[in-house]
Amino acid sequence: MNTVVIMPALAALLFASACGGEDGPTTVDTRVSVRFVNMTSGMSGSGGFTANGQFVAGSALASGQVAQTCSKLDGGQTSFGFGAVNTGGTGLSGNELTTLVNETISAGGDYTVVAAGPATSATLHLLSNGFSGSLGTNQVAVRFMNLAPTTGTTVFNYVFYLGEIGKTAPLATNIPFGIATAYTVVPSGTSTFSALQIPGATTAVPGSTFTLQGGSVNTIALVRNASGDFQLINLPRCS
Repeated sequence: MNTVVIMPALAALLFASACGGEDGPTTVDTRVSVRFVNMTSGMSGSGGFTANGQFVAGSALASGQVAQTCSKLDGGQTSFGFGAVNTGGTGLSGNELTTLVNETISAGGDYTVVAAGPATSATLHLLSNGFSGSLGTNQVAVRFMNLAPTTGTTVFNYVFYLGEIGKTAPLATNIPFGIATAYTVVPSGTSTFSALQIPGATTAVPGSTFTLQGGSVNTIALVRNASGDFQLINLPRCS
């Protein structure tokens, strides 16, 4: 009679395999989450985005539109592009109009890619949505970004406020086009944000009200709407 001896380490391995469940071990998705935003002007149809030369499915957006869901991309060195989309919304109708080359996006990271400015001379902006601070249940992190390029000869920057202009100290000052500020921690709930154009301080952006959930991280962006007027919108991160 032959006796089979199972060593303790091997026995533990066999037990673990047997108890892994029918679905097997849980797989962690380490891909990068990216929200695409089209804030260009002067494009008759929709615009779309590419990553390393490949069209990103679901990234066809009309001017002024923010993608409702985030795309999943592999981490690493990535080049982004933006251009006009074909009628089916499945790819670009021609060459990319603008590119952002050799950017590094980290596995498991959270990013926003924005196309802004006139479509024929648009610029791409990559934002990391990481926030390293701590937030209480009644606090949110907010930063501001100027996505309204100057159209005349005078270059305008913006001052951002929590509340009405001049009633409180500004949260961010002298912010030029394409720049995002550092995060500021403010109370959660319903808040109104406003902005003022400088120099001159003659163009005020009407207050926009947002309900921000406690613990969330948000980007309040200054943009131009379809009629050419200024407005503030919220670009929430993916998670």
